[in-house]
Amino acid sequence: MIARLLCVAMLVSLVGCGDEPSGNQTQPSMVERIAEITSAKTNPVAPEQVSEVFALGSEFTDLQRDILRKELVGSVVEWEIHVYEIDYADGIYKVTSQPIPIKSKQAVNMLRASFSVYPQDDRDHELLRKAKTNDRIKIRGQIQDIVLRTVVLIEPALLVTQP
Repeated sequence: MIARLLCVAMLVSLVGCGDEPSGNQTQPSMVERIAEITSAKTNPVAPEQVSEVFALGSEFTDLQRDILRKELVGSVVEWEIHVYEIDYADGIYKVTSQPIPIKSKQAVNMLRASFSVYPQDDRDHELLRKAKTNDRIKIRGQIQDIVLRTVVLIEPALLVTQP
């Protein structure tokens, strides 16, 4: 009898540990997120500034990197980058930039940007399918994280095309 009560108590406590969000919080749809990115004010920090701060052997401190990371994560940027690689799966293009250049001669630039681009029309598809390594493209998106001083993760992102 005691064993059964213990089992019931454990089951009740486990049921209460579910992953369901509390309240009626809903995540915005991708259409809503893209609309927010399109209308958002962009962060003026250039990719070269970010690369300089996160470069291995740079003169910047961990505190300065932490401050910049907190400023950038969640903000929208519009960066022109040199393409390194483009992959396509499930309607999303994964665009990886070449290492973003730095001015410092003693530091090593390791930072790249990785964008999850959601094409908006046939023109976007065509441009991304034709882009080659070292081509320059402009992308606007929301920074999600800076990982190990080597990758700026940006999602969702949109291709910025000139009329």
